[in-house]
Amino acid sequence: MNYNKVAELYYTRRKDKQRFDYNRDIDVPAIIKMVGNVKNKTILDVACGFGDHARVLSQKGAKQIIGFDLSQKLIKYAQESKIPRTEFVIGNMDKKFLFKKNTFDIVICSLAIHYTKNLDKLFAQIYRLLKPKGIFVYSTGHPIFNMINSSPKYLIGAMKKGNKRIIYGDYFNEYFQLNNLGTLGWMKMRNFTYQTLIRTALKNNFEILDYVDAKPVPSSKKYDPNKFELTSKLPTFILFKLKKKK
Repeated sequence: MNYNKVAELYYTRRKDKQRFDYNRDIDVPAIIKMVGNVKNKTILDVACGFGDHARVLSQKGAKQIIGFDLSQKLIKYAQESKIPRTEFVIGNMDKKFLFKKNTFDIVICSLAIHYTKNLDKLFAQIYRLLKPKGIFVYSTGHPIFNMINSSPKYLIGAMKKGNKRIIYGDYFNEYFQLNNLGTLGWMKMRNFTYQTLIRTALKNNFEILDYVDAKPVPSSKKYDPNKFELTSKLPTFILFKLKKKK
């Protein structure tokens, strides 16, 4: 899926306050809470979309925010929002970041690492850009959520039928696969194992500070009680908070 083609739908959906939104009601508040104090901090927002996280971080006193995304249309929406002390540019997280070493206090990456071709290279680049003891917070899809995938092709689980056990999916398969994002269509994504995420962080000299199985904010229950219950009992996203050691 090309996000330029669905940018308007993506943007309109997120702005609709009368519907449950996985990003707005789960991911954004979880990321902001995990980042913590941003007063006078310089922040890089990798795969920033149209700037939802940047808006809140700016309100909380961030000194400077730079966001980049592959989608020209999403960047256009972000630029039109005119968030104070924020710059949005077009960029690709699979290419070399054109920022100097030790530039940022904080790097965030919301629901995007599953699109990268090389997770190790991405983490290494982020480590290089962070100041000593800088913070890296990211979110991605929760492996457990695949256990209830509506498409049997991507379901992870097992069922006993007679004397045989039918196995669905492969938790260890980290190759790109088409995932159904509902009205947004199908997108090629990678489902990383916990082992890969943790070992990649340690390999790149990050210290793991925190981990969260994200839940929806209580206020979202009124939009869709069924989705609220679903995502309260079966977590949709995972978040890691890492710190640069040196």
